[in-house]
Amino acid sequence: MTFESIFMTAAIIAAVAAILAACVATFRLFRKFDDLIGTDRKGRTLSERLERVEHQLWENGGTSLADRVNNIEMHVLKVSTEIEIIKDITLGLRSSSASAETKPQTKTRKKAS
Repeated sequence: MTFESIFMTAAIIAAVAAILAACVATFRLFRKFDDLIGTDRKGRTLSERLERVEHQLWENGGTSLADRVNNIEMHVLKVSTEIEIIKDITLGLRSSSASAETKPQTKTRKKAS
């Protein structure tokens, strides 16, 4: 064997290894695209998954995320209104009872004896 034949064999092996590496990288890339665009583990396509997300974004009668947020907002407004009413009543009672208990007293001077 000559030096040239050893060099040619090594070059061929390196070229085959590079081609195999490129094929593996391409296969992995296509597989990622297929996972993104194709079906997921449950067999749903990208459009089916987007429909499910869209279903949660728009009001649809009670089952969407938007409906739940609106429901929570309505309850928060109701509770805050009730708290304001209770606060006004308790402060009103406290101020009226405080004014009834403390009548203005007139000071009288003691006479010098």
